[in-house]
Amino acid sequence: MERRAFLRAFGVGAVGLGTAFWAGSRTTMRGGCYLQLGTSISAGTGSTHGGAAPSIIGERLGMFAINGAFPGSCAGQHKFPSLDPVSLYAIANAISSADWSAQRRTGEPVHDSSLGNLQATNFPAVTHIGLEYGANEFRYDRPIGSDNDVGSETFKGALNHSIGLLRKSCPTARIFLITPWWSPTYDDRDSDVYPNELGFFLRDYIAAMLRVAEINRVPCLDLFNSSGVSKANYRALTHDGVHPNNWGVLLRAIQISSFISTSV
Repeated sequence: MERRAFLRAFGVGAVGLGTAFWAGSRTTMRGGCYLQLGTSISAGTGSTHGGAAPSIIGERLGMFAINGAFPGSCAGQHKFPSLDPVSLYAIANAISSADWSAQRRTGEPVHDSSLGNLQATNFPAVTHIGLEYGANEFRYDRPIGSDNDVGSETFKGALNHSIGLLRKSCPTARIFLITPWWSPTYDDRDSDVYPNELGFFLRDYIAAMLRVAEINRVPCLDLFNSSGVSKANYRALTHDGVHPNNWGVLLRAIQISSFISTSV
């Protein structure tokens, strides 16, 4: 479908932060509209094709792709309150209420682009939503919480709350979670050996996401255990140990698009 027709059909504005530099072989063509919410990893921070992962996913699946990721964000309350408005919890609230006043602020260009993308989206027309969180929760010492939490104070609570709101705002969308792949601690140590200040390992946040997916009956793409990225090779796929370089962006896009095609 020609780009203007996509805009008319899905009611979204300019969504790309650059075109896909390599779409790779296509998977099954599905049509529809893919929205990715998440952190700087999804936003494309540090890649020369910033924000390319959702674009590549769209190219591979024949879907219109929207990048709604914000660098530094968490699912719920942040260690630094100034980042709370771009948390998943706050974004889900804004989508539900159509009130974006808390997010209207100046900042990095990718922040402005993501906010513009979201404000222009016709959410009932979105068909697939990927939620990529967990890395900042580990690195910024966020509490995990319990299975029945629904508040912004804990990781599980923010995910439970946000999934519930997104289901109401995008009633036919297929929602799924995306875990981070392996990465070091905030001070560049082995995250399998060294926990954060709360005593949690990165794998504990992965387990929390898998549990939330089970509770809410949504799929979860477990990149931590299935991406092939580990302490042995993560530097070859990132530019700073955390954020994917161009090859890392491509690998993530291929794995996410394949998951959508087969499991979502």
